[in-house]
Parts: sequence; structure tokens; C-alpha cells
Amino acid sequence: MRKLLGFGLLTLAGIALACSDTIEMRIPVRPVNLELDLTYQDKALNAIQGWKIYRQKDVDQAGEYTGFGGVLVYHGLNTTGSDSFYAFDAACPYEASSSVTIEVDESAVYGVCPQCGSKFELLNGIGNPVEGPAAQERFQLKRYQTERTGNAIHVFN
Repeated sequence: MRKLLGFGLLTLAGIALACSDTIEMRIPVRPVNLELDLTYQDKALNAIQGWKIYRQKDVDQAGEYTGFGGVLVYHGLNTTGSDSFYAFDAACPYEASSSVTIEVDESAVYGVCPQCGSKFELLNGIGNPVEGPAAQERFQLKRYQTERTGNAIHVFN
């Protein structure tokens, strides 16, 4: 890939495609620390495409934090086709407001902002915008780290 004034240039079958080197993040940094139990309260996450949004008012343990707009935990697929758990800040990055959170659509593949209509890919855990003003501005979902140990998932930043 050649670099040209901060843009990547990729040629495929004679077609030149340009893409920005960075995707801007607009969601402010807030603490995230969740311990999820797949055998009890969070068992709905066991299914592929299972998901749940955690907000500060919903957590019941001291020391648990849910980021800026809540945490969307999603059970998707990684690049090898194996299942993986992903976590994103639930706030729409285009709106950048803690009160405007994405909703998972009926297919359970995309998150959609009810305010601006932006659509984000969830299944492969990237959170890239695919439609709407967030796609035009290249604002992806803010992603958090997940770590699975047995039937527990730790979500953190």
C-alpha cells in the first residue's frame, strides 16, 4: 500500500481505491469494568448473536462501570469463524451523547442508532459504520476488551 498525504491508496483489478488511515473516535474515555456470568444472569449471551446492553443503573456489584453510554456485549464470530465475545460502548459515535444509544436490529447483525439512523456491523466484532452519517464521517463504535475464563467474561478498558 502506498501512502499519499495521509491517505492509503490500494489498486484492485485496475481500480484505485482511497481510504483514510484513521477512523475518528468521538466517545470520551470512561471506566469500564464488568464481570459477567454465563451460567446465570448473563446466560442469554451464550447463543451466537446473543447480546445485552449494560447501563450503570443495571449493575449490582461495587466497582463495576459501564463506560459512556453503557456497554453492548455481543457474541459474534472472529476471523477464523470461531465464536468470540465483543464489547462496545453503546453510545452512537455520530451523536456522541450518553443518552443516544444504539439498538440491535432484528437480524442481530447490526447496531442501529435510533436518532441518526447510522448502522454498525456487530457480527465480526469490528463496529465499523456501514450506513448513515457515521459511515460518511467514519465514526466507528468504541470497542472494549473482553476476556473469557470458563463461564465468566470480564469486560474492561
